[in-house]
Amino acid sequence: MVNKKVVASSRTGSDKTVKRSGVVDPMMVARPRAKSRAAADAFLSDESSYNIDDLYDENGALIMDEADNALKTTAKTTTRKNTPTLVAKQTKNVKKEKMAKDFDEEFSDEFDISDDDIAAVLDDGDTDKKGNKKKLSKAERKKQKKAEKRRKKEEKKARRRTPLWAKITIVVLVLIIIGILGAGAYIYMILTKTSAVFEGNPMDIFIKAPLAKDDYGRTNILVFGTAEDDEGHGGAMLTDSILVISVDQERKIASTFSVPRDLWVNYTVPGEKTLACTVGYKGKINATYFCARRANGDDTEKASIYFSKKISEMTGLNIQYYVAVDFRVLRDVVNILGGIDVDVHSTDERGIYDICMHNLKLKKGMNYNLNGDIVLDLARARNAKGGYGLANSNFDREINQQRIMNAIKAKALNVGILANPTKVLSILDSMGENIKTNVSMAEMGTFIDIVLGMEGDVTSIKTQRLFRTGRIGNQSVVAPAGATMDVTSSSLYNYRSITLYLRNQIDDATKAYDKAQEDKKAKERAEASN
Repeated sequence: MVNKKVVASSRTGSDKTVKRSGVVDPMMVARPRAKSRAAADAFLSDESSYNIDDLYDENGALIMDEADNALKTTAKTTTRKNTPTLVAKQTKNVKKEKMAKDFDEEFSDEFDISDDDIAAVLDDGDTDKKGNKKKLSKAERKKQKKAEKRRKKEEKKARRRTPLWAKITIVVLVLIIIGILGAGAYIYMILTKTSAVFEGNPMDIFIKAPLAKDDYGRTNILVFGTAEDDEGHGGAMLTDSILVISVDQERKIASTFSVPRDLWVNYTVPGEKTLACTVGYKGKINATYFCARRANGDDTEKASIYFSKKISEMTGLNIQYYVAVDFRVLRDVVNILGGIDVDVHSTDERGIYDICMHNLKLKKGMNYNLNGDIVLDLARARNAKGGYGLANSNFDREINQQRIMNAIKAKALNVGILANPTKVLSILDSMGENIKTNVSMAEMGTFIDIVLGMEGDVTSIKTQRLFRTGRIGNQSVVAPAGATMDVTSSSLYNYRSITLYLRNQIDDATKAYDKAQEDKKAKERAEASN
């Protein structure tokens, strides 16, 4: 059996002091005083896990490392009993420093916390100089608990917190995406609605294709109105409003004139097969569209093209485009614009009064902020059933229709209608159901540019002197000036004087524009030289 050296011990009072005189046998260590008894009890309770022989080498010498590990929780000397060993204290300090360093590295950049809070966390579980755990006051425990709770909360926030720069970036990106989607949705709605009106691919609107021209470099458009949307109207498909607009797309100028709706014509167009109609082969020009629809199975496109050919015949202008509108379009457009200002034409100084048009009463000259219903009544007023101010009946009505058109143009440009999404969509919504045209989507962009580039009004060409009124049978009709009111007379269908007059008026308008531009440039040169 291996020999063991025993440590001599002595007792002073109730204290047992262990003196080192070489090596120490852990099993011979006396139980410490009460205040270190907990540590000793913990050691002794685990003594079964130690084998005494394992503390000595084969020569009987105590292995110091093993002994130190076994005795690190017990008293060492009479002068330093129950105090932490130097190694334990150093280990603890290193641990505290590491905790502090780890704490700073992980959280110092993420949130603010006071030094007192950090100290309270790091000192948790600390002991006093004698190795015992400090007894904290109620206030200190509360403060320590509060600090720990805040630390955990801030730590949790730090893990999910997004840096400010990242938040700003995200917000900007979201706004850009919303903007793109919003613009895309707006464009989609516009193109969807316009595709119901104009021919071609909706995206062609950005092409701005040049308009078709005649031999004189002009683009001629037939605009006619019906009452198809007016329930109970006896002649819903009769074209009671007929206008022609001749456009110079390079100069951005236009001239317009009206065609009398009561003009007596042969419904058959030269070069086409005879057009048989329920109202006969001849009659008022406003029934031509109706007859063509009946003859072509209610095909509005074929009827519109046929009607354009009849207008070309009596005006001498090659009509490339047509636009058919219902009454509702005029009313809705005016209301969407918020009303228009119209210079009302009248043959009476009192203005106009029309019994048939809901007792419409307007002063002569400028009338401001007229709504859609009043404008529509004005466009149809001709003293058909009495009143005053429209002594020339349909001829006076045509003048007011032309002035209404210019008033709409002026208001649309003034309010920037093309830049207002709500108004544009509202107008297109109305147009989609109540307009028919052969204008392509690619040509619409060019039309818009022309309107935006116009410096003045569309020039009105007065046509009253080109015609005469009379009766054929029991009908009140209009015929070329000098024609006889006899359905067998070729003079009723001789439009030569009309075509020459219109050609000269359009050319004169072009010359007047060119002269005005030359005068403007000459004035600018003169001012520059001065």
